[in-house]
Amino acid sequence: MAIPATQVWEVRPTNGTANAGGGFDPSVASPGTDYSQQDAVQIAYTDLVIGGTTTRLTSAGNAFTSAHVGNTIAITGGTGFTTGLYSVRSVSGSAATMDRSVGTGGSTGGTGNLGGARSGFTVGTTTLQASLVAGNKTWVKNEAWNEAVSFTVAGSTTQPMVIEGYNTSRGDVPTGSSRPVNNRASAAGDGITLTVGNYRFYNIMVTAAGDAGVSTSSSIMMVNCRLYGNTGEGFEPTSGGGHTFINCEFDTNGTQGVGGTQFLGTLLGCYSHDNTGGGTTAPNSQATYLFCIFEANSAYNVSEGGGTLQMLNCTVNGAVGATADGVIYTNNGTQTYLYNNIFSNNGRYGVNGNDVDGSQSNYNDFFGNTTAARNNFVTGPNDLALDPTFTNAGAGDFSIGTNLKAAGFPGTFPAGLSTGYLDIGAVQRQESGGGGLAANPLRGFL
Repeated sequence: MAIPATQVWEVRPTNGTANAGGGFDPSVASPGTDYSQQDAVQIAYTDLVIGGTTTRLTSAGNAFTSAHVGNTIAITGGTGFTTGLYSVRSVSGSAATMDRSVGTGGSTGGTGNLGGARSGFTVGTTTLQASLVAGNKTWVKNEAWNEAVSFTVAGSTTQPMVIEGYNTSRGDVPTGSSRPVNNRASAAGDGITLTVGNYRFYNIMVTAAGDAGVSTSSSIMMVNCRLYGNTGEGFEPTSGGGHTFINCEFDTNGTQGVGGTQFLGTLLGCYSHDNTGGGTTAPNSQATYLFCIFEANSAYNVSEGGGTLQMLNCTVNGAVGATADGVIYTNNGTQTYLYNNIFSNNGRYGVNGNDVDGSQSNYNDFFGNTTAARNNFVTGPNDLALDPTFTNAGAGDFSIGTNLKAAGFPGTFPAGLSTGYLDIGAVQRQESGGGGLAANPLRGFL
């Protein structure tokens, strides 16, 4: 036995306790009261006793009851006790049955804590980051947080690890500054490191890491996250692939917003801007960018160096510097697919390639690029050279005027029975009389 996959953990960086139980399993038979959703430990044990069956615990001073079923005990010490985090699976009489053996039968004087939120992933006699099991979910409350976290326990495709931030109540899907932020305050190293895959992060921010905000050698998914102001990359993939980012922001990082030795993944509805090195780079891998904004990055906005590049309905604006391109592609050939994008006001070329043949590129708008619209790159038969008339690019508002209205692909579909009216660029126009989004459209991704 072990901590169950259905376990739910709680981290409250300021008000939690290092050695709190910190977890609850709502799927256990006859669950009790969830004591993990409180700052303080519910019970601090000093007299735990292990029964003849080593999964059995008793306490004379704090008898176990049905209210404790599903909660987690952090065993912190005692001769014959194995420190760790253990789930209460059932209670009979005043004895608790744990998920696995807690030590040597007959041992007495064990110490531990039931309930209460943990104060972090890396703290305590037994750390939370080392105790996770595939399928676990961890909630992180928006409190002052500074912790170099290293995840080494893998999720799986059917049981991913989920780390979700919230502001005041679980599931409130915070945005902006109401999301939890792991502020590393210029400490050395990465903010969050993963050496294993199948992790999903929601509503989390990382800033001021001495290297990358998030670094990984395996697959990751991030939704509604922000990686900013880190000394190195916002997101650094060192190997592997399968990365997915939805509605994420990468900004003011010391090198790339997204980049590393490899990037194989997809950005959907993301915003990468004001990074010192570049907006995003994929040196040797496939990259797909859908409805993203890349702007005001130094060196380049987007770089691709040998894999497939797919860009649909992106806005690539204002790469900073006389040699800064909107997109620089060093090995495009037949593996470039650019449709419905705006390449505007970049310091050198809108798109700088090395092969004019075979690239699939059409329905793009090139405007105001300092040297030229293109270099060694195909001109699409439906490309435009019109001012996008951004509402306020300097303030980050890239909604467009009417010049690029309904100018994108697809227009008329095969057989001529359906016609689309997609605008060029990432930000679509809202016409008068149009319906609005739900109060919080991010809920659809969680």
